Amino acid sequence: MIRSELGASILLLLSPGLVSALAAESSAESEALEMEAVEVVEKKLRSDSAPQQSRISGDTLRLQQADTLGKTLENQMGLANASFGPGVGVPVIRGLTGSRVRIMQDGIGSHDASFLSPDHAVAIEPLFAEQIDVVRGPDTIRYGGNAIGGIVDVKDNRIPERVPDRLIEGAVETRFDTNADGTHSGFKLDLGKDALALRVAGFHRNRNDTEIPGEAIDTGAVREQFGLNNIVNARGTIPNTDSESAGGSLGLSWLGESAMAGMAVSRTGNRYGIPKGTHGIDPSDLDGLELLLPDIDPALLGEFADILGAEALNPSVRIDMRQTRYDFKSEWYPPLPGIEKLTFRYGVVDYAHTEIEGGLPFTTFTNQVGEGRFEIHHKLFKALTGSFGAQWQERDFSALGVETFVPPTSGDTLGLFTLQKLKLADWTFEAGLRTERVRIDPTVAFLQFPSPLGVPPSFADIALPDTLTFRADSASLSGRWDLSDDAALVLALSRAKRAPDIQELFAIGPHLSTRNFEVGNVRLGNETVNLADLGLDWHSERLAAKLNGYYNWTENYIYQKRSAGYYSHHQAQFYATCVSLVDCLPIYAYDQRNALFFGYEAEAQATLADTAYGQVKLTLFSDWVRGRFADGDRADVPRLPPLRFGAELGFGDVTWNAAIRYTRAEAQDRPGSGESATPGYHLLAASADFHWKSLEPVNFWLFAKANNLLNEEIRSSVSFLRNFAPEPGRSVVIGFRATF
Repeated sequence: MIRSELGASILLLLSPGLVSALAAESSAESEALEMEAVEVVEKKLRSDSAPQQSRISGDTLRLQQADTLGKTLENQMGLANASFGPGVGVPVIRGLTGSRVRIMQDGIGSHDASFLSPDHAVAIEPLFAEQIDVVRGPDTIRYGGNAIGGIVDVKDNRIPERVPDRLIEGAVETRFDTNADGTHSGFKLDLGKDALALRVAGFHRNRNDTEIPGEAIDTGAVREQFGLNNIVNARGTIPNTDSESAGGSLGLSWLGESAMAGMAVSRTGNRYGIPKGTHGIDPSDLDGLELLLPDIDPALLGEFADILGAEALNPSVRIDMRQTRYDFKSEWYPPLPGIEKLTFRYGVVDYAHTEIEGGLPFTTFTNQVGEGRFEIHHKLFKALTGSFGAQWQERDFSALGVETFVPPTSGDTLGLFTLQKLKLADWTFEAGLRTERVRIDPTVAFLQFPSPLGVPPSFADIALPDTLTFRADSASLSGRWDLSDDAALVLALSRAKRAPDIQELFAIGPHLSTRNFEVGNVRLGNETVNLADLGLDWHSERLAAKLNGYYNWTENYIYQKRSAGYYSHHQAQFYATCVSLVDCLPIYAYDQRNALFFGYEAEAQATLADTAYGQVKLTLFSDWVRGRFADGDRADVPRLPPLRFGAELGFGDVTWNAAIRYTRAEAQDRPGSGESATPGYHLLAASADFHWKSLEPVNFWLFAKANNLLNEEIRSSVSFLRNFAPEPGRSVVIGFRATF
């Protein structure tokens, strides 16, 4: 049996009235026995978690689970969803995402291609999640430079951590979404006896094209960005946004009295479409066909357009993703003074996805990674606890095919870190140090550019540098003051560094899924975050509140700078103006500038009334982030979330619950250079669920949730694809879950 780390002892609290009654009864039995006066004081157990950390689990998590991780977490304070159509949803923390937010499964990175480009999905299935931790601030120092914006750790217990109470336990769940007729089903089965535990799990998800209240393409924004008017639009649905995903896992653990060891293997596949930039070819504008067939008689263009059709001129782009993971985990609780436990985690990830255009495979991306962690957790003195650890990673990345805009690259990372916590009365101090070495090595000397039509590019092959090595040293310090049994104030300071990633260094070439031409910069250096974070955590019997305010000065912030001109993929040429959305790729080059981010996130929940049918609770929430460059024109950092605020009213008890939630998002009128503003919106959602426990050991859970009840057209400012694909319209999800 695994020894649990308990935050407090189990206490038996006796009321003064009960103590007096016992004393009187004892006195009646024997007058010789004297009872001393006992003063009983109820003391609420304090939580050691900082207000910068949040955890979602249980029914709350299951109600919010969606097709993507970003969609699952978008209602958490300070988080947003960077969607790229409904098949992709990446968490955004305080305006940061991509290589700055580390997404993990039980402490090991997901190692998909979401770091590379916004059109790549996170290879984690939210339906399996049993707990999701979101950490902001200095505690991210344990996980390296790619966590400077925060971490999202999904714990799905694929490696069992306990032996089931019965020989067989498990759960099955299915849900149906009225928007796009989406279905989502999964199961998990736990078996075990003595010290062995086995888990088997599987899922299947399918949905049609996403339904929206208006037009797919924001023609006004496209006209502003590209100077084009002849756009064929779609209404009511977003074509080519259907998706299908399936996968499963198998895990086995040995759970002893002083140690445990386990492993799991999992497989995930995901096929989804990318929304188009135009949903047809305007007969009055055959520029796309002229680029495809430059030598043909212009008089015959119309006939060829009819023969070939819009799909040949403007092919659909689809992603076929698959990932296999092998995870290992062990813990040892040695009988050594001062040592609480030793932990080891290792994961091997084999990831690949193929970008399919017009039904033909064009480019295949692969990412093969091995990542390990080893930590020693100690308690040298009663007041001093902490850990020492090492993290290492090896990665081989390649892109083969038409869009090899990033060269094959190998690399490795080694990080050493320590975190120490000292508790003195009402004060808790925490300090962390980390040193990290990152090596990145292109495995080819030149980057070549194949063309789908055999047209040579208008620029020569690019010579690549030799091995690049970066060293990133980080430090953090925080102080927590327990103002009372109910409230705590936390001030955290940190200076953390991140080495540039491979796409930021070496990207050069067209990427049709994101409709841009990317240019890397091998002169990039470390990005340094200087963060001050002040948080208040209040938990009383009828009120719970969290409030965080932060100031983030980032030195050498890495970003994509919009450059002049456009690139024609079919002609392999650069042009000063955009000719047609069919073949018009804006140029984005990676650069560095100092940037300033500041903002807040707040949430408060109050119990308004206790009734015979349950409690009435009111939750108020809001978050906001402002980001701008600190030098030059002081332009706005692009694609940041707007100011959000709202309220949720809930009513229920342990058997049933119902809630209605309203969110107001203001217009994002600071979209960044070369980007278009997004209007504000009103988002109304509702949910209800019911537990039926009369058939023990089988428990049933029925739930329903509705989103975007006002059927608003919502274009998310953090989405790279917001002008071509709005968020889904009105939807109602009905679900059923049984546990046994």
